[in-house]
Amino acid sequence: MNGVVLSAVVGTAPLLLFGAVAARRWRLRGAAAVALLAAIAGLVAGVLAPADVWVLPMYTGLQNELLLLLAWALFAAFARSVGLLRIPGPPVVVAVVLGALLGEIPAAAILSLAAKDKSAAARLALAAAGGGLIGRLGDPAMLLMGARQPQIVLTLAPLGLICAVLAWPKRGDLVAGGVNGGLGGLGRCLLLSIVGIAALFPTFTLPALVLGTVALAIVSKHRRGPIDLAAVAWSIVGLFLVLIAIAGGAPEHAARGIELVAEPLGAWFLPLITAAAAILSALTDGTAASLLCVSVMDRALSLRVEGTWAALAAGVAVGGLGPLIAAGALRQGSLRWLAQLVAAVVYVAVFV
Repeated sequence: MNGVVLSAVVGTAPLLLFGAVAARRWRLRGAAAVALLAAIAGLVAGVLAPADVWVLPMYTGLQNELLLLLAWALFAAFARSVGLLRIPGPPVVVAVVLGALLGEIPAAAILSLAAKDKSAAARLALAAAGGGLIGRLGDPAMLLMGARQPQIVLTLAPLGLICAVLAWPKRGDLVAGGVNGGLGGLGRCLLLSIVGIAALFPTFTLPALVLGTVALAIVSKHRRGPIDLAAVAWSIVGLFLVLIAIAGGAPEHAARGIELVAEPLGAWFLPLITAAAAILSALTDGTAASLLCVSVMDRALSLRVEGTWAALAAGVAVGGLGPLIAAGALRQGSLRWLAQLVAAVVYVAVFV
């Protein structure tokens, strides 16, 4: 096999295996096994050297993005531990607000505990995923790509509302409520809103996440639920696999391919990029796909198609199955998820 092809396969195949174990009960153990196999394969194929474990983040130039994603994962873990906020309104409003304030995955996990059944959990999770497109902290794609192109927050917020409408939780979907945490519902909403508003400005995003995590830890230390460090570990494994993919040269090949097809595809380029990013996110992981797409765009230096960042962010955010997996309702939500994906492609084709 050609050495270049071998490097690309060794770099990218583990990400697909990583996505394949995402919905399993033993997913963290599976992810650890995938990471170990990826490291061994990389060493054998010459993609990695033993010292690369320490220098890869600097070599890729993605130190800031890695810090952001790690801080976001910790923030999401603490946000999940403080439980359901007391938000007035129908379930769709509750889900959208939680998705925007806490992040789509912790919001989906929290709402699933208060859902009537699996179908209700799926609707609530997908509505929370729509809320994740509103602001910077709801989804890793918005977190990373919004730092490069802040205007995509405004560009994609209507798509988030469209996705919420397509999910449309019913009035009886939420059968439990209450507040679990050191602050009352209003106080926690205010704190999370301040963090979310500060994060809209790329300069303040990382400090907002760090200070928000510390504040959540302090105000809820006596009454919070367990902190989901397994989700943090999952994100770390995904980021490690992306670094291996970068070492294998996958982003360079993808960037070259995008540059070659952008002009011939014309008006079809953006919606097709959205669809491709959605498939990547669904087959791997939303956090990993976000970092991989950023690394591809950093290498596509001759690409000059306006709206590419927004198209990629829409695809990665909507295509990710994380909220449905967190809610334990992957099968029940698959058709609505597919409808959201189609809506994202159409939205990008028409409005971006």
